[in-house]
Amino acid sequence: MSLVRDEQYLRRDDKALRLRYSVEGADVLVERKTKRGRIGSIGPEGLVWRPDQGRRFEEGHVLVLTVPRQGFNVRGLRDALQAADTWKAPGWIDEIERKERVAKMQRKLSRQADMRYKAVDVWDKYAWRSKSRIGMRV
Repeated sequence: MSLVRDEQYLRRDDKALRLRYSVEGADVLVERKTKRGRIGSIGPEGLVWRPDQGRRFEEGHVLVLTVPRQGFNVRGLRDALQAADTWKAPGWIDEIERKERVAKMQRKLSRQADMRYKAVDVWDKYAWRSKSRIGMRV
């Protein structure tokens, strides 16, 4: 099987798993997507990452394990991952996306409220200046 088909097979259970060949050696890397990547990521104090490590930082992946290419068996790997129970909560990606949507909506509503407040303030100033409002004693 090709690595793409193997990845699709594994992703039936866990949508965050990625498979790719290592640039540094003759291994298959099993990685998990955990966050948004950062293109052009540089290590602390200007440290240059190794090719595999740099790609993980740029794509937002975490290394789960490495498997030699000769001994790579996707069905055995899937059985081992299921035995370790690595995907107890498969909806964690949906939860992150939901939180991002809620934060975006809150920013939008906050901006609308600010614009409404400014519009009311401008209208009140105009109304008082143009003497279209009358102050009454209470």
